[in-house]
Amino acid sequence: MLYNTFRWLFQLTVTAYFRSIYVQGKEYVPPKGKPVIFAANHPSSFMDPILLAVNLKRSLYFLARGDIFKNKFVGRLFDKLHMIPVYKPDLSPGQTHKNEMIFEKCHVHLGQNSTVMIFPEGTSKTERRLRPIKTGVARIALGAEAKYNFELDLSIVPIGLNYSNPHNFKSDVFVNIGEPIQVSEYKDIYLKDPKEGVLQLTERVKIELEKRIVIIEDERFEKLIQQIEILYRSKLRDESKLQGKAAQDFYLSQDIVKAVEYYAKNNPELLKEFEKKITYYLKELKGLKIRDTQIRTSSISFRFIWTMLYFIAGFPLFLYGLVTNVLPYKLAEFISSKILIREDFVGSIKIAVGMLVFLLLYGVEAFVFGAFTNVLWGVLFCISLYPIGLFTVDYIKTYYKVRGTVKYMKLFMQKSNLVIHLKTTREELVEELELRKKEFIALREV
Repeated sequence: MLYNTFRWLFQLTVTAYFRSIYVQGKEYVPPKGKPVIFAANHPSSFMDPILLAVNLKRSLYFLARGDIFKNKFVGRLFDKLHMIPVYKPDLSPGQTHKNEMIFEKCHVHLGQNSTVMIFPEGTSKTERRLRPIKTGVARIALGAEAKYNFELDLSIVPIGLNYSNPHNFKSDVFVNIGEPIQVSEYKDIYLKDPKEGVLQLTERVKIELEKRIVIIEDERFEKLIQQIEILYRSKLRDESKLQGKAAQDFYLSQDIVKAVEYYAKNNPELLKEFEKKITYYLKELKGLKIRDTQIRTSSISFRFIWTMLYFIAGFPLFLYGLVTNVLPYKLAEFISSKILIREDFVGSIKIAVGMLVFLLLYGVEAFVFGAFTNVLWGVLFCISLYPIGLFTVDYIKTYYKVRGTVKYMKLFMQKSNLVIHLKTTREELVEELELRKKEFIALREV
């Protein structure tokens, strides 16, 4: 009951927080009645389990750090939220002996055709790479199958979590679900040599996860790759036959990483020279406070009549949404900024604090409104707050988009030579990227 309530609340919160959530591979999630271990990378602390809990069809049970269960009340609460403690030597000294009992609990749990959600990296960190995989997933999976004579039909479903930035409001996320790994495939190896079976299954999980995330091994190239993504992904996306912006961006980012790594190894001077050019171009845009998309678009247009109608007709709703949502938004923002936390917890804290603050203040506002009217109007008022808040966010976003277009038009009229120069610079950069892409593809096919 408590799990489902929080799941529903976080569904509303996550929908409001992210600009877009794209889930690929839902068909790979085994139906209810089949035991399954979900294994995902871990870039954003509590954000990751929240995101998966609201976007996967199955009810999830999570392995979590045992040290957060010390308080009895908190421990009971986390138990109701389907969290299972795992004890690490560095965080829970003297407690690791409990893990055998926890593993046994997972075996029984899976034997009842339930789920276990595991982040096999062990710790979370916001970066585009996969940290070393722990053996826990394989040990639990093979241990469960062995307990039931390899008749469980247990599978491990790999999941790649790819955020544009999990700590920024209205960012994007791509949840990339892979084909299930059948644990029974490792039966013979495990029965012959349990340690080798665990190692081989762990390696398989690692390989499947690597396929589903963008991995930048060398941090030196992270900024350059981000710059190329800003400049070039829009063109590649137009050429792609894939549906869905998030899916396209993911695969295109993987290709960009491979190309940068190739030229870093085989022609570093060329890469350095290109980095100087693209850094100059983007620095100029930043100085002028305009976006690359405005330079990229050959014509300046927005649907003037429809936009004006939207602003005029929507203004009363915008005011209503602004008045009722500005206080909870600002309060949630203020509280989140005052909580000193590790970087990978930032987005999680924003979501958790936001949900609690909005829930509390929406309740207060509805109570006050109902006190001055009646209960029915108070309930209707409360129901209207969430959708009107979403509308208000869209209204503000549209305003800034139009303001940016107007600003660009003004810049073009005042400094047309500079804008034309930037357009030419951009075209030259894209032409070079096109040349290097063809060269890279040709070399890869040899």
